[in-house]
Amino acid sequence: MHFATYGRKSVYSDKSDSVDNQARMCREYVDLRFSGKVDSFECYSDEGLTGANTNRPGLKRLLEDVTSGHIDALIVYQLDRLSRDVKDFANIYSSLEENCVMFISVKENIDTTTPIGKAMMYITATFAQMERETIAARVTDNLSGLARRGFWTSGNPPYGYVRDRIEINGKKHVTIVKDPEGEAYVKWIFDTFLENGYSLQGMETAFKRQGIRTVTGAFFSTTQLHQILKSPYCVEATPEVYDFYESLGCQMDPASPREKWDGSHGVMVYGRSSEKSGRHTKQPPEKWIVCLGYHKPFLSADKWLAVQHQLKQNTFSKTMKYDIPLLKGVLRCGNCGCLMSVSRKKKKVGVTSHYYCVKRMRQGIDACDMSFIKCDILDNKVLDLFRAIESDPDTILQYTGINQSQDSTSELKTLESHANRIRAKIDRLTETLADSAGSTASQYIIAQIEKEDLSLEAVRREIEFTKTNMRREKNLEKTAEDRAAEVARLIRGLSGFSDKERNEIVHEVLSECKWDGDTLFLRF
Repeated sequence: MHFATYGRKSVYSDKSDSVDNQARMCREYVDLRFSGKVDSFECYSDEGLTGANTNRPGLKRLLEDVTSGHIDALIVYQLDRLSRDVKDFANIYSSLEENCVMFISVKENIDTTTPIGKAMMYITATFAQMERETIAARVTDNLSGLARRGFWTSGNPPYGYVRDRIEINGKKHVTIVKDPEGEAYVKWIFDTFLENGYSLQGMETAFKRQGIRTVTGAFFSTTQLHQILKSPYCVEATPEVYDFYESLGCQMDPASPREKWDGSHGVMVYGRSSEKSGRHTKQPPEKWIVCLGYHKPFLSADKWLAVQHQLKQNTFSKTMKYDIPLLKGVLRCGNCGCLMSVSRKKKKVGVTSHYYCVKRMRQGIDACDMSFIKCDILDNKVLDLFRAIESDPDTILQYTGINQSQDSTSELKTLESHANRIRAKIDRLTETLADSAGSTASQYIIAQIEKEDLSLEAVRREIEFTKTNMRREKNLEKTAEDRAAEVARLIRGLSGFSDKERNEIVHEVLSECKWDGDTLFLRF
């Protein structure tokens, strides 16, 4: 049997079992319960990753090998090492059942072959999720409490500050203190933005033309500039700033009433973003908690509010003026790997040409020398392929990245024939040994039998490996066929959809889309 173990540890700590210890205990369990039946024992692990989701490299490799038929039994030390989310756990266990993989949890000692055993397994998974959510709520409440007291809770400090550890009433806390060099850097950006009346895009373009770069040597982006100019931490906490955040609908901390906003402290805003499944999402102002910071400010309220007003004046409508090209947000440059944006040029009245271009449009030819390409040219290539798939779904198999299966059946027959010849040879040598018992030749016959036995074991391993590959190829082909049917369903009648709907379908069906200047590479 082919065994696998999976270990996980959320954080680097000595207070819980390491992934190595989990693997060791699982191996000891297998050696005790399945002595003489272990053909292979593979270890998969993730360290420093939460069990709240399945976005873990080690777990993904494990599930791929399960689907490929490479694993007969999965052993975990404890159920919550596999997942702390009931839905994710149910999906994983369903995959194990579909692929006939035995599942064992050492610590809980749950027998999943009985109905009561399965029920106990799901109950244990439910309690693991409840424990995770309780811990998460506790941590969130603690961080919220620290933020309301004006301390820095986590992450990199804002521009113009560095972190500093302080002790208050015997307890250690983290706050931020002014960094003179960073302070001057932020003040200069605010002054430049106001003095020139820039928009974010205009400021980005001007900085690139002037060769102005960030402290890391890269060109500024509108996102970086927006982050600096919207940062609330550097501004004096005055009544006017209080009114600004209150007008946005933010949660103003009762412990920091308006009369305390005298400009002697900075502003602390907590909850501007949330994290779920490893992704950060921007929260609406109604979710923000605004209070006085423990740190000192370095930017006047008048200047900061003037910048916020200018940013508000430069907002634009997100309503699309033009139709969305088919590959917008999907197509990448084969040279630099960046998403290719859409550029438009007016040729004459009422006629506008659309091009896919790269970051050279903003950063110049030094950033990327890929030439522009008309949107219609590449869009029509993809539409032609979609029509071909709609007519013949098997066409998609050429674009799945799956190598066509070789004649594994013939290879397996050859190996089995070889194994049979070795067995026959061993049988003949054994008969000869029986007739030559006690003779000098017997020791040479025994040595030859041992040599043939080693060869037979090597062929057996090759046979097992070939069978595993055959199962994997079969599963991949089935997956590709299912994907082909799904893509054919999505693109059926594509011409009847709006440009936005067609673009959304392309996002759904294409996993890779790349243009190198000569060839368009696609993968589903």
